[in-house]
Amino acid sequence: MDRIGIIDLGSNSARLMIAQYTPGLAFKVTDEVSRRVRLSEGMATENVLHPAAIDRALDTLQVFQAFCHAQGITRIVPVATAAVRDAANGEEFLARVRAETGLEFRVLTGEEEAYWGTVGVVNSLGLRDGFVIDIGGGSVEISQVQRGDFKRGITTPLGAVRLTETYVHSDPVKSSEVKRLIDHIAAAFEALTWMTLESGEQFAGIGGTIRALVRIDRGMSGYPLGLVHGYELKLSRLDRLIDRLLSLPVHERARKVPGLMADRTDIILAGTMVVAGALRRAGADRLVVCGQGLREGLLYRELLKPADPPLIRNLREFSILNIARLYGYEQAHTKHVAALVLSLFDQLAPVHGYGALEREYLWAAAQLHDIGTVIDYYDHHKHSAYIILNAGLPGYSHRETVLIAQLCLYHRKGKPNPEPYSRLLKDGDVKRINRLAALLRLAEYLDRSRAQTVTDLHVTATGKQVRLRVNARTSAEARVEVWEAQRNAELFEEAFGCKLEIEQA
Repeated sequence: MDRIGIIDLGSNSARLMIAQYTPGLAFKVTDEVSRRVRLSEGMATENVLHPAAIDRALDTLQVFQAFCHAQGITRIVPVATAAVRDAANGEEFLARVRAETGLEFRVLTGEEEAYWGTVGVVNSLGLRDGFVIDIGGGSVEISQVQRGDFKRGITTPLGAVRLTETYVHSDPVKSSEVKRLIDHIAAAFEALTWMTLESGEQFAGIGGTIRALVRIDRGMSGYPLGLVHGYELKLSRLDRLIDRLLSLPVHERARKVPGLMADRTDIILAGTMVVAGALRRAGADRLVVCGQGLREGLLYRELLKPADPPLIRNLREFSILNIARLYGYEQAHTKHVAALVLSLFDQLAPVHGYGALEREYLWAAAQLHDIGTVIDYYDHHKHSAYIILNAGLPGYSHRETVLIAQLCLYHRKGKPNPEPYSRLLKDGDVKRINRLAALLRLAEYLDRSRAQTVTDLHVTATGKQVRLRVNARTSAEARVEVWEAQRNAELFEEAFGCKLEIEQA
């Protein structure tokens, strides 16, 4: 795998992301180092980078460079955004960075920043039509996406640090300051006449402020998953959070607001107001959070070369195969299990009545059901589910991620129990999980020897009985598979309410 370091020098934080990738096939983030540098501190009154902020940034960049050198990473892509872009002494600062670290920073324009952030969103969230908001410390980028492609992007000085320094001077915040802040945000968004959400479109969000809001909302609601990517922030809950923040002095916020990190207590109010204001302007009641953004967008440029634009055209398939490749799946076995389970699914369609989505979930689970063996063979079904639920599946909703994880969890034994995730499921999902897991379990045991001895299947369903005839390369080869599948038919019989008889042709 190739290795790369990507540095994002923002107005509030500086981040170094380390990634490994095989061009066109797979990637993973292997490390991230971040520091709050507050590079834009004081820029609200004077449009220059102040000495203390410069010193913090230089110290951080020297640490980043040393980190990359220690890991033997020679390919480093450093970019700077709003603070350096807007500062009168930005070029002077970059010259000093070059002299002291050797890093040659590229300053992104507002549109470039919006574009690369959107590339990260489209390639991980699967956004087809709608808008992307990226809230930083010094600026906010708004992008419009149409048919999966970037249409336009603008930048506006609504960053959380900048707004806090300009409008918030009291603690607790005075009502007059709140009104001026709300009016300023509303006026800035009102000028974006094209930012109106249509039916079927999504409003997506990226950036440190939005990730912080996920941690808060998740902590306050008892959400059953630890995933940031794909989380939905509802406007009604953001409004309640704003009221809560307004009632507290800054020094009490971290203690009384679950999930709020101490380094964001002063700027979180302004950031939350920007999110709420953007949703109101667009006519949206929620924001879908993307865990990827600018840095990942730049990574996709390397991963997908020479594609231009660097966009994944089938995100859900790539997402499944990416995680399968990273965890060393046994390709011949998973391909055969997928073929067997899809054959069972198709032939039993008149019985279960499911469609293309359930078929896709089965294919995905067939690819991933054994990835837990990278941890240990014993209980690998549990490890597979754990990896899926904690790594996430970009392009799939949290509900779909739970469904696929449950199929993997019960592909060997046991009766599905998705109770911990019930708030994410829909009516009929428990039955859906039972039936699909039963099919996957049969397919798994029909390749018990992992030698692909079963060549095809024929299913006959009559009343309360299902007969499964198994064809093999020779009459003796599939004896273990038939025996194991019949021995593990209990879940199938319970889920479908019928007797299963398996025989070799």
